[in-house]
Amino acid sequence: MENHNKYRVVAKAVKHHGDAGEQVYRASYRILDHIGEEIESSTGTNDYRDITSAFNEAFALGHERLRAMGVDTVQ
Repeated sequence: MENHNKYRVVAKAVKHHGDAGEQVYRASYRILDHIGEEIESSTGTNDYRDITSAFNEAFALGHERLRAMGVDTVQ
């Protein structure tokens, strides 16, 4: 039997230009339900020079939000 209470986080780093015109990345995540429908999305407020830090923050923010919502995640 399939569990329809599972959600997943799709994390990404969004490239944009910082205040001084430099290329920076910002965390962004979407929370999807069991059929892939988006139920929430958010973008972080911190700028990172490297893509990995922004991605890691996006993943952490998304999972933190899931915990706050009290839902299960897809493994």
